Amino acid sequence: MSKGTSPDHLVGETSFIDICPTAIEGEAAALLYPIDDDRQMLRCALSISNYRVLISPGKKGSAEDELGFSLPLLSIASWNVQRRALKATTRAVFQWGREQTVADHDTVTRAMDETTPPPLAQSNFPSAGYTLKISSKHLWEVEVLLQGERVANTVRDLWRYFHTTQLKGMPAFLLYRERYAALCEDAVCDNDDIHEENHREDKKNNNSSNDDDNNNRDKNNDELTNGDDGGRCGFENHIDMVEFGWNLFDADRELERQLSLYPGTAVPSVSDVSRVGIKRDLRPWFRLTSVKQSKNSYGKSPTYPFRVVVPNAASDELLEDVMAARSRARFPAISFVHLGSGAVLARSSQPLARSPALRQDGELCRMFANSGYHAHNAEPRSEPPAVVPIVPISTRQAPPPSLFDTGSEEPPAQRFPAATHQDTTSTTRSQRTLYVVDCRPSNAAHANLAMGGGYESGATHDFCEVKFHGIENIHSVSKSFSKLKALIHRFNGKQPKENFLSQLHETGWLYHIQRLLICSNKIADSLDLGDSCLVHCTDGWDRTPQCTATAMLLLDPFYRTIVGFSVLVEKEFCSFGHKFAERCGHQVQGETSYTSDAGVSGSDTEAQQSNTKLQPSPIFLQWMDVVFQLVRQFPRHFEFTTRLLEYLSEEVYACLHGTFLC
Repeated sequence: MSKGTSPDHLVGETSFIDICPTAIEGEAAALLYPIDDDRQMLRCALSISNYRVLISPGKKGSAEDELGFSLPLLSIASWNVQRRALKATTRAVFQWGREQTVADHDTVTRAMDETTPPPLAQSNFPSAGYTLKISSKHLWEVEVLLQGERVANTVRDLWRYFHTTQLKGMPAFLLYRERYAALCEDAVCDNDDIHEENHREDKKNNNSSNDDDNNNRDKNNDELTNGDDGGRCGFENHIDMVEFGWNLFDADRELERQLSLYPGTAVPSVSDVSRVGIKRDLRPWFRLTSVKQSKNSYGKSPTYPFRVVVPNAASDELLEDVMAARSRARFPAISFVHLGSGAVLARSSQPLARSPALRQDGELCRMFANSGYHAHNAEPRSEPPAVVPIVPISTRQAPPPSLFDTGSEEPPAQRFPAATHQDTTSTTRSQRTLYVVDCRPSNAAHANLAMGGGYESGATHDFCEVKFHGIENIHSVSKSFSKLKALIHRFNGKQPKENFLSQLHETGWLYHIQRLLICSNKIADSLDLGDSCLVHCTDGWDRTPQCTATAMLLLDPFYRTIVGFSVLVEKEFCSFGHKFAERCGHQVQGETSYTSDAGVSGSDTEAQQSNTKLQPSPIFLQWMDVVFQLVRQFPRHFEFTTRLLEYLSEEVYACLHGTFLC
């Protein structure tokens, strides 16, 4: 249900039912409001199209008009039409209509010699009506009283055409394919033309002077930068070239913004100690990689973005090996780098305890530990490290080696000049610890361990410190949300506040919100102190983005702007494979598939449910509530208000836009 959706006619929209609010006899509709025994009935206009349901209780600009709303079809969870008896007061609403006087009604229905309207029992209006009850996937539930058997049957029959399996034929999908297919073809052609033109220009001027060559290169670079012909372009021109909502997140631009005080400038040499390092520029130590997959292909990790951020020291061969050690091939990738402390926030899925690639996984995880930034780690390793025999921790004389520190010729006294030798060893050991934030309850993690999953443990991950945060899975969230919806539907403003709050507590919804906030705050505190974190749950696409995105929201003020918040959603939820279609109830059974790792259940929820059964859950809506709590507590720290969160929480179910971030 959204007031933000324009009531104007949409492209490709076709109306199936249009009921006028001023009709005196025949088919009519009335909105039942509020939800209680003494509910009022407001005569309304009802329109049902192939996109949405529109209800308008009053004239435009009136007080009742504020109760009007647009309910997109894809946001509807259930639709039911039931016959009901009409009381005298109800028939009166239909008989005279909203804002219709008795005299107006008399001129149409009474005989010429009558001076008063006929009794209700003698009217031509039926004694029974029909209630249309619509429950949304969001919190809302709507009831509309219908008059007329024909309109009731039509509304009832429309539901089967509005089911998800039928909505693929909506005009919006056809318009999207026609519009953006042509746009992509034009962009590819323009890009090819640019490369051919540049090649001819370089060949033509091959024997020219160096000054002429430089001028030509500058000219070609300017053309590409300005985006005149569809090439790579700067932030502003990139946004202007195509629709703004599709270009909010750019991996290169976001990485530069995180890693440098001066994004957009040339990457400094790692030997230039005055320009590189913590609080200055960390770009020499990180890179974006597609892990040897072809352009615009998801490759071996289909639920990950095309390109991910990894340490420069990690080769693509190592990343390919680590895919076999993680559920769904969701290997540890970097979401955020704290420029002030040098700490790294990485995310992944659970490790596979029986995988032979756990040693490589431990090697990659060790790279995330914040042990300082040195020149020898700015390039990938030329050869894999030698296998070192595992020695019990109690007998070790030195902390385990780190890829950010191995081979450094700097003595400990120079790296920590203010500490004694004993303190230095302690500090180094602490900085080489990778804090693993396991979002799951510990019993769920141990249950997955029995099935081949689990958490970071053993000799390969002895530098990791695992902390379980007790965030429940999607089934617990769905149960709490159902209780919350039932509570809201019963609420009419007349119950005592204490009763409502106690019932709200019993739903368990706020408990889930609290667990997410505690976990996210722990991540933010650790990064602020310089301790790197690896965050995961089971598959890493539900609880993990909730926690990483909230922590980044706490740490980086850019994400508290409107554009930055949209970038955050696109980055942490969309690009890293949050299952919006399934979680929001839009996915068609059997239409999508993904590879499941042998020997382990891909999710702790799959032990409870069949693999083929869809699992909707309000994960994104839950995160909207988490952000809502932060905005309410620190309103002056955000560029937006809670209205934006309300809008996004509804539009994510609406599917009226190519992306709900537009």
